[in-house]
Amino acid sequence: MAVVEDVKVVGFLGLGNMGTPMAGNLLKAGFSVVVWNRTKSKAKPLLEKGAIGADHPRQVAEKSDVVITMVADASAVREVLLGPDGVAASNRRGLRVLEMSTISPADSIGIAQELSRRGMAMLDCPVSGSVKAAADASLTLIVGGDPSVLESVKPVLQAMAKNVFHMGPNGAGCYMKLVNNVVLAAMLAGFSEALVLGKKGGLPPQKMLDVILQGSARSPLLEFKGKAIVDANFAPTFALRLMKKDLTLALATANEVKAPMPLTSFVNELHQAAIAAGLGDRDFSAIAQVFDGLAKAG
Repeated sequence: MAVVEDVKVVGFLGLGNMGTPMAGNLLKAGFSVVVWNRTKSKAKPLLEKGAIGADHPRQVAEKSDVVITMVADASAVREVLLGPDGVAASNRRGLRVLEMSTISPADSIGIAQELSRRGMAMLDCPVSGSVKAAADASLTLIVGGDPSVLESVKPVLQAMAKNVFHMGPNGAGCYMKLVNNVVLAAMLAGFSEALVLGKKGGLPPQKMLDVILQGSARSPLLEFKGKAIVDANFAPTFALRLMKKDLTLALATANEVKAPMPLTSFVNELHQAAIAAGLGDRDFSAIAQVFDGLAKAG
């Protein structure tokens, strides 16, 4: 499908903890930005910086060369893209859609196919990185879809991210995002379990972390989250309930492609236990409290 190369106006649907700073960086990069959020008050900070407001996603699409979606789940993605007042209803042939929410590969492929029938091109483009990375424009973006479409939107992506990886056709970005989050969840569960063993043996948690960060188990994730776990500081940067959602998506996808994931199944159950204990809105590193509770290690 032919696409218009020049991008001057970017639409942004979904102004949560990640979407707001990402849209702000597009403004800083010199793009005109048209924004919409279900809760209209969340758009106010961006409107004060020069963004243009819209009443519904269709209106965003009518004014934009590229539209970005950053919403909660597949149901929300379908509503803003394919609903009665969604992006597809604009009939804007040649529009490029960058779907940055975390949804299943199957859902992403299906939505991309429906948009293609309307003359629009979609890339799945999920995000890896924290709220701080969103603010600093240092995210990693993981892309699935037509390479020529990706090339045409590179300036948009580079305004928000330090790294852009093209993984393959539509759905490949979603696969990689699930792979990434399975690793994150398993690593923090393993670290949390190991800390309990050390605490039972009388080892100071901070000293354990110091040793790990200077040894063969060192990792950027533990550099980022280890101190928070040791200090029991679980202010959310990525909510545990969202990690649980992603683990559920990974397991459903694994079932479709017959990929055995016994460890992920167990880690998923630990996250379910954490939610049952009231930890769903805490940071995903709060999985450590499940292990502390099981061991009564305190």
